[in-house]
Amino acid sequence: MKRNLALFDFDGTISKKDSMWEFLKFYSGKNKVYALFLTHAYWFLLMYFNITEKGKIKEKIWVSSFKNASVKQFQIKATSFSLNILPTFLYKEALEKLREHQNNGDRVIVVSASAEDWLQPWCEINNIELIATKLEKKDGKLTGKMATLNCKGPEKTRRIKELLNLDDYQSIYAYGDSEGDKEMLQIATFPNYRIFKK
Repeated sequence: MKRNLALFDFDGTISKKDSMWEFLKFYSGKNKVYALFLTHAYWFLLMYFNITEKGKIKEKIWVSSFKNASVKQFQIKATSFSLNILPTFLYKEALEKLREHQNNGDRVIVVSASAEDWLQPWCEINNIELIATKLEKKDGKLTGKMATLNCKGPEKTRRIKELLNLDDYQSIYAYGDSEGDKEMLQIATFPNYRIFKK
């Protein structure tokens, strides 16, 4: 008998807060993050009015924050954040649904536009697979640029189909909370939109 597949967005679906901004505060400190926001205010306005794509703004922020950082030191911080800070702002109901799917023997995958570095450790200890945006790393340092496309919208479904054959699964459950999850929800037998938000 075929297994079921459960696909979960992370930010806003499993988490109450945006993990990228929370990681940036942990990594650089709140004051630097506020300064970063002011520095890129023009680009945030363009993003708000849908004049430019969010992925471009994200990459500018990542380059400003992570360029030339040691990969080893970055991953130490990312792991610490993932295991100690990340669990403090997750929806209880979302975690219960994750466990329910796992207990039913379903294949569970988190599909996120956030960087895999600060999600992977949490996913690993919870036996959850991860598809996420990858950061570019060269010669032991980060460039801040993306090594993949921003994993949202059509890119989510492309990455999912790259990893697996949807026909191998009896039913597909998908959980999301934003426009960036639309395509993932469309491939699901049972799409679930914003069901964990209070």
